[in-house]
Amino acid sequence: MTWLDHILTGPADPDRLARDFPWAAAMIGCPHDPVYHSEGDPWTHTAMVAAELEAGDGFAGLPEERREILRLAAWFHDVAKPMTTEIVWDEELKRERVRQPGHAPLGAKIAWQALVDAGYDPLRAREIHSLVFWHQRPTHMMDQNNTLSRVIRFGQEVNIACWDDLLRLCAADQAGRISLANDGADLNLEILRMWIEEEARNAGMDLLGEPWRFPSAAARHSFLRGSNTMSPFVAPKDPAGSRMILMSGLPGAGKDTAIARHFPGLPVVSLDDIRADLDIAPTGNQGRVLQAAFEQARVHLRAKQDFVWNATCLSRFARQKITGLARDYDARIEAVSLDVPLTLAKSRNAQRSEPVPDRVIEKLGTKREAIMPDEVHALWTAGPDLNLRPVFGEPVIEAEPCPIPS
Repeated sequence: MTWLDHILTGPADPDRLARDFPWAAAMIGCPHDPVYHSEGDPWTHTAMVAAELEAGDGFAGLPEERREILRLAAWFHDVAKPMTTEIVWDEELKRERVRQPGHAPLGAKIAWQALVDAGYDPLRAREIHSLVFWHQRPTHMMDQNNTLSRVIRFGQEVNIACWDDLLRLCAADQAGRISLANDGADLNLEILRMWIEEEARNAGMDLLGEPWRFPSAAARHSFLRGSNTMSPFVAPKDPAGSRMILMSGLPGAGKDTAIARHFPGLPVVSLDDIRADLDIAPTGNQGRVLQAAFEQARVHLRAKQDFVWNATCLSRFARQKITGLARDYDARIEAVSLDVPLTLAKSRNAQRSEPVPDRVIEKLGTKREAIMPDEVHALWTAGPDLNLRPVFGEPVIEAEPCPIPS
C-alpha cells in the first residue's frame, strides 16, 4: 500500500504511514517551539491534527471528496517544517524560539508536486495545495487590513473545498497542539467565521460554502491582480485583444499533441522550434531563444491574432513575463496545465529523437507550481490522456482527437 492509498483509505495510522510517507523521517525529531508546540515534533503534531480533524463536529457528514481533500491537507500541512526550521534568540521573550517561516507555501508546492507524481486527480491536488498554502493565515486575518479581499482570494482558488473546510482544518491545527501560551487562536477563528457570515449576508452570498460570484472572468482576474482596496463589485470590460493559450508542462508531458488536438490551426510560438532554428541546445544560453519568442508573440498580439505559447512555463516566475506582455496588449490569457507524473514525462521524453536528459527533467520537476486565478483568465488541466478539464473560466471547444504519446 502506498502512502497515498494509506491516507485515502483513512483514517491513517501514524506509525504505519511514517514508514511510507517520504517526508515523515525528517519531521520526526525536527525541533518545534517548546511553548507553542510542547506536544512534540511536527510528525507528532500532524498525527494529532489528523485525529482532531476526523473527530471534528460534522466531519463524518461531509461529502467523501471533501473529507478526502481535508485528510490529505492535514497530513501535508506541516510537511515543509524541517526544511524551513530556524532557531533564533528572542530578545523580548528572553529565550530561544523555534520558527519555520514560509513552511506553508513551500508545503503547498511539495504537496502539489507529490500528488501529481503519485497519479492523484490534479483538480483535487489543487484543492490540497490551496488548503496547505492558506492554513496559517486565518488565525491572524482579523488583525490585518483588507480581510474581505483575502476571503475572496481563497474562495477563488478552490472548487471543491470552501472556507468552511479551511476553518475546519485550522481548528484541527489548533486542537492538535499543546500550547503553553494563551494566544487566542481558537477565538480568532470563531470571530473570523462570524465575520465571514456577516459579510456574506451583506453580499447575498454564502462565502463559507461558495466563492464570490464575479460577473465575468475579466472581473475576477482584474480584482485578483489589483490592489487589495479594489472593489469586487467592479465589472471591467472583457479583454479586447487576442487570445493567448499558454501551455505549461514538463518535457514529454504531451504539449505538442495537446496543441494539435485542441487548438488546430492556431499559430504556435514554440521555444523548441526556435531553439532548433537557432541551433541552440536546451541546456545552452536561452537569451536569444526567448528574445525571438517574445518578438513572435508581439507580432500576434499587435495583430490581435489568437496564438499558442508553447514552453514549459512550470513556475509562476517563468510565466510572469509572457503573461505580463499579453496583459499589456489587453489579451485574454488562457492556460493548459499538463499535470502528468514525472515518471510518465520521463518515459515519453525518452522516446523522442532528441530527448531532454533525465536530470534536467527531474530538476524542472522541482520547479512546478500550480497556476493560480490571478495569473490567467481561464485554466484547464490535462492528465495523461490529454483531455482538457476546466478548472476555472469557460470551457474550450475541442477538436478531433489526435494520437496520444505512448
